[in-house]
Amino acid sequence: MKNLRWNFFITGGILILLGVLTLRYPIEAIMSAGFMIGLGLTASGLNYFSGFYFFRLKRFIVLGLLDLIAGIIMIVQPGISAFLFPFVLAAWLLSNGLARTCTGFWLGGAEVKGWWVVLLDGLMLICFALFVCASPLLSSLSVMMIIGCVLIVSGVMAIGEGLSLRV
Repeated sequence: MKNLRWNFFITGGILILLGVLTLRYPIEAIMSAGFMIGLGLTASGLNYFSGFYFFRLKRFIVLGLLDLIAGIIMIVQPGISAFLFPFVLAAWLLSNGLARTCTGFWLGGAEVKGWWVVLLDGLMLICFALFVCASPLLSSLSVMMIIGCVLIVSGVMAIGEGLSLRV
């Protein structure tokens, strides 16, 4: 049980350190996030190639090449990754907002109770996407500040969990 407590303490310390570093160096955190996404896209692209090998679907080659190229660009050019981060976030918010707005209207037409909540959620996501596009740098920094705070709180909670364990 003592080893488990130390695991919580070490994890909490690491999370707090990462949170402080994220708050202290938000631009670098954005660039690091872009680098990590680049690694993920590179791995995804390679995975698509294995999918082509097994299933012989030609679209897997196209998807693999797109992911691989985007991943390599994000790894090699961290500045581009940091620049594109808010626009990728805005595109994700916008696409989800549009999907939820359409779903809300569809649910309203089907006379489902509470349809307006889904519609309101979609409209709010669209508004957030527009705010991100209006001020991309501020939006990126805000996201990093939130992530930094979440890391610190998670670290403090992990240490609290370790303290609450009794042998």
